Amino acid sequence: MKKVSIFLVLIAMVAVFTQSCKKKDNPGPTIENTELHKTWKVSNALEGTLDVTAQFTQYRLTLADDGTTKSYTLVDRTGTSTTGTWALSTDKTSLTLTPASGTALVYNSVEFSNAELKYQGNETGKSGNVSISFTLVPA
Repeated sequence: MKKVSIFLVLIAMVAVFTQSCKKKDNPGPTIENTELHKTWKVSNALEGTLDVTAQFTQYRLTLADDGTTKSYTLVDRTGTSTTGTWALSTDKTSLTLTPASGTALVYNSVEFSNAELKYQGNETGKSGNVSISFTLVPA
């Protein structure tokens, strides 16, 4: 009986040691604000109170995050495409698009849900830079 008890204790110890040596699961990087990760198109664009939505039919903003890089592609109202990285401020009210080359674009008054993205940004118009309020929806 003593041999059986020692044998059972040894088996229990081996089981404990093998469980404690197992590799821990690495959950990987945390991906936040997943409701932003899609392609957006303009549903409404206002320059002050003037509706300029028709000028932004080609405008698309694609935001992606693979856990290590937050990338974007922006097709502006003329059809010109730029790519780079994006960042959302900690208070989630500013969106910064930093192109691979050139000057960063900063959009303010950001509000977003799974169905809508709103922000204000500057666009170059016929009379110079103008502030436009955008409302985007999934494309």
